[in-house]
Amino acid sequence: MAEELLFTVDGATAVPARPISLADAGLLERQHLQQWVVDHPELIGAGVKVVTFEYGRWISAGGTAASDRLDVLGLDRTGRLVVAELKRDRAPETVTMQAINYAAMVSRFSLDVLADVHAAHLGGATTAEQALAALTEWAETVSDDTLSPPRIVLMAADFGPTVTNAALFLYEAGLDIRLVRYQLYETAGGEKILSVAQLLPVPDAEEFMVRPRSSGPTQAAARVSGERRAAAVQRLVAHAAIPDGAELTIVVPDLVGQDRETIRKWLDAEPARARARWHNDVAGPIEWARDGNRYRIIVLIRHIIESATGQPPRAQLWPPSWYRTADGRTLHQIAEPLP
Repeated sequence: MAEELLFTVDGATAVPARPISLADAGLLERQHLQQWVVDHPELIGAGVKVVTFEYGRWISAGGTAASDRLDVLGLDRTGRLVVAELKRDRAPETVTMQAINYAAMVSRFSLDVLADVHAAHLGGATTAEQALAALTEWAETVSDDTLSPPRIVLMAADFGPTVTNAALFLYEAGLDIRLVRYQLYETAGGEKILSVAQLLPVPDAEEFMVRPRSSGPTQAAARVSGERRAAAVQRLVAHAAIPDGAELTIVVPDLVGQDRETIRKWLDAEPARARARWHNDVAGPIEWARDGNRYRIIVLIRHIIESATGQPPRAQLWPPSWYRTADGRTLHQIAEPLP
C-alpha cells in the first residue's frame, strides 16, 4: 500500500504533516485508541453500535474463567456482531488467531446474554430489558439467528504480510474479516490528526492471492438476505414505493410470538390505535393516528405491545409485517422485490 501524504494548506502554500506513532505522541492503546473507537464506532465500520468493550467474562468448557479481554464488541444494523481487535502499532502475526478465538466465543451469545452484557456496559440502573430495547431499536431485525457469524475487524497502524495473507485467505474462504489501518500525523503547528481507512478487503484483493478462492455462496447469500431484511424501510423510502400520507392499518400477524388476542382487542377498542400514515422519512416513517407523533416502525409496535399487555415484547419482532396498506399488502411484501 502506498504511503499516504497529508498536507496542511494555506493558499498556495502546502506543508506536509509528519507521520508519527501513538508512542511518539505519548498515546496508549486502551486509554486512547480504544476510547476513540468507543466514542466513534464508525472507525471500525459504518452502522456499528458499541455493545461493550474490554469484555472478559468468558467461561471455558471446563468451567474456569478465561483471562482474554475483547477490545470492542459491536452490533451492526443487520443484527450481526462485530468483533474488533485493536493494536497500538504494527499488528502481531498472532492477531488473526486471537480475533478468531474471540469471534468463536461471542458466536455462542444469545440475545438475552447480549442484553445483559450491554446493560453492564451502560451501567447505572440500566436493566436487561432496557438494554435489549436499545439494541433492537438500533438493529430492528436482531435475533439469536442474526448474531452469528460475527464480523471481525482488525485495526492497527500497520499489518505485515503474514497477517495480510491470512486475512485474505479467511475472507476468500467466506469469513467476513477486515483490516483497518490508522495513521497519526502531526502538523507543523503541532496539531494531531488521525487518518483511518479500510485496507482489506478491496475490490482487487484477488491480486494479492496466489490461488484465490471464491467466498462461500451460502454465507454471501445469508449476508445479502440479512442486509435486505434490515433495510426494508430504507428501500421503501429510496424507491418512494408508498406515497406520502398513504393510510396504513396496524395488524397483529397470525404467527407473531406475542399475546395476539390481547393486542388485537386493545387495537380494536379505539379505532385510532390501528390507524397510521406513511411518510418517506427513514427516521420517522410512521405517523400514528392516536397521538399524531412520528415513529420508527419497531418503536411504535413495541409501544403498542407494552400498552396492550403491560409488558415489553416477549419475543423478537418483525415490524414490517405489522403494517398493511389499503390494498392489503404488508410493508415487507412491498419492500421484498425492491433492489
